[in-house]
Amino acid sequence: MNEQVGRVALRPREVHFDFSAAPLHWIPGEPIASHAISGLNLILPIGERGFVEMFRRALPYVADDELREQMIGFMGQEAVHAESHNQAIWEFLQRHGIDPEPIMTEAEYLFDRAIARLDTLPEKLRHRVVVQMLAVIAGLEHFTALGGDWILNQDFEALDADPALTDLFRWHGAEEVEHRSVAWNVARYFGARRPRLVTIYLGSSVGLPAGLIAIAWWLTRNDPTTPKMGPVKVFREIGSGIRRGVLPPWRLIGSGFASFIRADYDPEDTGDTAQAVAYLAKSPAAKLAHAS
Repeated sequence: MNEQVGRVALRPREVHFDFSAAPLHWIPGEPIASHAISGLNLILPIGERGFVEMFRRALPYVADDELREQMIGFMGQEAVHAESHNQAIWEFLQRHGIDPEPIMTEAEYLFDRAIARLDTLPEKLRHRVVVQMLAVIAGLEHFTALGGDWILNQDFEALDADPALTDLFRWHGAEEVEHRSVAWNVARYFGARRPRLVTIYLGSSVGLPAGLIAIAWWLTRNDPTTPKMGPVKVFREIGSGIRRGVLPPWRLIGSGFASFIRADYDPEDTGDTAQAVAYLAKSPAAKLAHAS
């Protein structure tokens, strides 16, 4: 149940992470689970750059002052997410002998090429594409809110997980919960109807987990300390981690879809704003940034 705390003004927060003492397998004894969560945070910057770009293009068409304020706050938070993950996770992996540059450089090239292609379209068609992408973002942000709520409530301390990486993922998850309504409000403002939103979300429910399994397999394959294994074996290991409660359960996707397709769906029903804001106030990364 979401606790009522009033409307929260969204703002980017200055943070600083120190992973110099963090082990590659930051959840002890759980190399695949460690890579699965690290992999998610490796690929997030590309998506978050895209979110910011689409919101930037949509912002001039928004006349509602409150929604504009929400969008600007959302864009600021996502930009910090992308920059923090880009620097912190790359350096963390490289220090442990995994170089993400080849795969991420290709992903960034494809992103830049897609944006360049968008700019060649006639204005009306370009606007329709942006609105379509706003609907995509609304679905993906439901995923990130579900994940953020899970990670805020996951007892990583009982797993003896590295505190710095735990803080990175919880800080990010808390802000995803905090701004969980914005993308939905924007998509609805631009006239995205429920059938389109549900159809897009159904596709995301299949595509996003598959992509996360693929990046976990890539990290495992490039991990110099872990025996090489194929994607099927990695998938089985992820399933084993889910059964042990180390990774979010598959039912999270199912329950998320069930809530998203309800006629009375409200993003505010996912997660707890008070819990998210409370964690953001005590995050060690935020305190470290203020002390430096």
